[in-house]
Amino acid sequence: MLIVAVTGGLGSGKSTAADHFRSLGAAVLSLDDVARAIIRPGTAAFQAIVEEFGPDVVGDDGSLDRTALAEKAFSSRERAQRLNSIVHPVVASEVGPALRELDALPMKPEVVVLDVPLLVEAPVFRELADQVLAIEAPERLRVERAVARGMTEADARARIACQATDAERAELADDVIVNDGTLAQFRAALQRYWDDRVAMGGVRHS
Repeated sequence: MLIVAVTGGLGSGKSTAADHFRSLGAAVLSLDDVARAIIRPGTAAFQAIVEEFGPDVVGDDGSLDRTALAEKAFSSRERAQRLNSIVHPVVASEVGPALRELDALPMKPEVVVLDVPLLVEAPVFRELADQVLAIEAPERLRVERAVARGMTEADARARIACQATDAERAELADDVIVNDGTLAQFRAALQRYWDDRVAMGGVRHS
């Protein structure tokens, strides 16, 4: 079972890459989805977030108000790091068992893609992967894509400023794809990566 971590900042195209690999038969484990599950009301992570960022990050329904939390957590890189320090260890504790469950299946997937938004901030996930693919894009395009999905430009720029840089992600990556063209061009680059680095069995990092 080959494990490929796909990482990239906001608006880079990381989720599009994961979806493309899913269409080719990979099982995809989204760490964002895992994080949402482990910060449900009543969990230790939920309580830690409320204690750190205040009761106003809780919505009327008792769950986290993700918009309110984002406004506080992405106001500075330091505050973003405090959120990461709460969430990442719990996510990591869930991912390992999930991978082992997949590996134990009678018809286990040949390829598992870990959709990892913040690999630099949580390098433990690098150790779980056989390969790391970083998706890059110019900041202008990343902001445009985030705004097209409903985010304000100010919010998008604030989040990007709190994330690792493309250079920092590239240092941890085995391969880098720059997503600065059309969707068709991006998908073609993803297909070349799959054909060259995944379908051929890949190479485990040292």
